[in-house]
Amino acid sequence: MDYQKHLKILKETLDQHKITPENLREKRKSIKEFPKQINNRVVDAFQSFAPFDRAPVWMMRQAGRYLPEYREIKAEMDFFATCQNPFIAAEITLQPTKQFEIDAAIIFSDILVLPKMMGMEITIEEKKGPVIANPLVTPADIQRLHPPNPEHLEHVYDALFLTRLALQGKCNLIGFCGAPWTVFAYMVEGGSSKLFTKVKKWLYLYTEGSLQVLELLAKESAKYLINQVKQGGAQVVQIFDSWAGQIPALDYIEFIIPSLRILFEDFKKECPDTPLIMFPKDQNDKKVIVEFLKLIYNDKPLVDGFQLDSNVSDETLVKIIEANRTIQGNLEPGVLFGTPVIIKKRISQMIEKLQTTRRYIINLAHGLTPDHEVEKVRLFVQESQRQSKLYKAKEILE
Repeated sequence: MDYQKHLKILKETLDQHKITPENLREKRKSIKEFPKQINNRVVDAFQSFAPFDRAPVWMMRQAGRYLPEYREIKAEMDFFATCQNPFIAAEITLQPTKQFEIDAAIIFSDILVLPKMMGMEITIEEKKGPVIANPLVTPADIQRLHPPNPEHLEHVYDALFLTRLALQGKCNLIGFCGAPWTVFAYMVEGGSSKLFTKVKKWLYLYTEGSLQVLELLAKESAKYLINQVKQGGAQVVQIFDSWAGQIPALDYIEFIIPSLRILFEDFKKECPDTPLIMFPKDQNDKKVIVEFLKLIYNDKPLVDGFQLDSNVSDETLVKIIEANRTIQGNLEPGVLFGTPVIIKKRISQMIEKLQTTRRYIINLAHGLTPDHEVEKVRLFVQESQRQSKLYKAKEILE
């Protein structure tokens, strides 16, 4: 398949820098500076003293199947093929930045790229999602896992590099990985699950083996994020713990946060100034957030911000704001199926509640889906920006 016909946004950058598939790696290592940052709103949201005209806006899964230009590519390439082709991954990452005036691009990839490189046989099936042919069944299977060959992740750093060049400083670039617990859950369950009984059995019956895998994933995830920053040019990183809410807060604190601490510390040792956002989805117990807020390294917080889902309590919000950490979120994506009136109303309510802190990034509570309409997404972006500016103006007048 001639994938280059799909490089409609990226082509100008490739021509400008004379980048080809043959010299991409060499160019990545020889180009020392990225274009000057014109829009730094997302990075600035982690600094209380930075200039502030409105809150930044971006959306989880903003690059994806609701966009017709993405569907054109997807019709000819399977999911992992798009992820592993850095030119296509960069093109897909850039697509929503052309559709909407968003303040960040998040690299098009998947949280299962890392375990795929560690020996897990993973495919993405239509309407089913990820399927793992060789899941972990007993602790004896742990020996099958191996650290990923660094070469096998270079395509992600290549895609980040291409995207950062093409963005021309017009918005920030976000890298990401899956949290150890969520990745481990997929590796044991063999895919998505409703009850997660297999991974819970592991956690409570094979506790030692579970902690061993979680620590391995934490260390490899930290290396992966470090390289996304140092080799690819990511300016912010986010850790997605999609299945955090599948176990009680007490067990999350006892079993899961220790591996996350390893990930955070390893990352911050190498990238102390790169903001890190944690998304413990559906784990809304205040005690969990308090434990995250306690994590300090070299007198600095290990977690710079929290992506919030739509069920977060006011009490938890207060704790985050008092700790001077950044809040990201948290409009229920289902609202975007509604009328313009309800969309505007819910955006207004969200901003009134969350923009009380300077450290705020407007986002959804979880990702966009294939059923979302482009024009409703555009309304979310434009209305969020408009109302955020109005709120800021009102704040100044008061």
